[in-house]
Amino acid sequence: MFLKEETIFTTDQFAIIDADCIKGNVIVLLKGKGENIIQLNGKPVLTGPAGHSKIRFTKDHFCLLNDSTLSFYTQKGEWVSNYYIGNDIFELFPYRQGVLCVYGDEGVFGKGIEKNRLSYVSLTQGVESYYGIAAQHNLLYEALFARYKPYACLHWGTDELILLNEQLEKEKSLKVPFGIGNVISFALSYEYGVFIEEDRLWLWEFGTTGKVSEYHGSYPYNTRAIFHRHEYLFLSASHQEVRAFKPVISKYLQHVSD
Repeated sequence: MFLKEETIFTTDQFAIIDADCIKGNVIVLLKGKGENIIQLNGKPVLTGPAGHSKIRFTKDHFCLLNDSTLSFYTQKGEWVSNYYIGNDIFELFPYRQGVLCVYGDEGVFGKGIEKNRLSYVSLTQGVESYYGIAAQHNLLYEALFARYKPYACLHWGTDELILLNEQLEKEKSLKVPFGIGNVISFALSYEYGVFIEEDRLWLWEFGTTGKVSEYHGSYPYNTRAIFHRHEYLFLSASHQEVRAFKPVISKYLQHVSD
């Protein structure tokens, strides 16, 4: 098995800060001269002040993170709303009409709203604490979520894959047959899961045979799952390009162990 990659965006004019994709659309956050520029499918839709660090598609909009403020926009670049969400945001995971805010360790153990561990930010209703959900699934900081039927997360304390319903309640848990402490990203199909570490990836056929295969490689620390239904499972943004990856399974490739 290997990860087939495709370059889905390039630039030699600006530095890339972050990117996201959904179906055939690619949105990119760029660093200009004293400003940030957002391009959708290679065309500028918004120019704003510098300081933004993350961009994500939501169901019908996109959102931008600037320090502790999350702002929502239409895909034409029209402002909709913004909310204070606290410090040290590790990830923004598309959920319902907004995003889940996953906190880093400073956000979890800091003051104020950061103690929520996990928050839901709605496009129009603001911030709602999901602390109870985080505690239930032992999500302390830098929690990893993925799309499944419809969602899943990793339970660090027990090395379990937790399959979640629409309300993020546990429907089923599966013991992961390898340590997940070094996993930086994971993505699921209906039949298998791909779990990436910086120096290897694991293929776990949890939906069929239960077989586990380990493949050595080198993956950028910022490799992350694509959270929307997409041909590719992962993406990585570097200074001048955005690459997307999908697993290609071949019986002719050698792996470390089954």
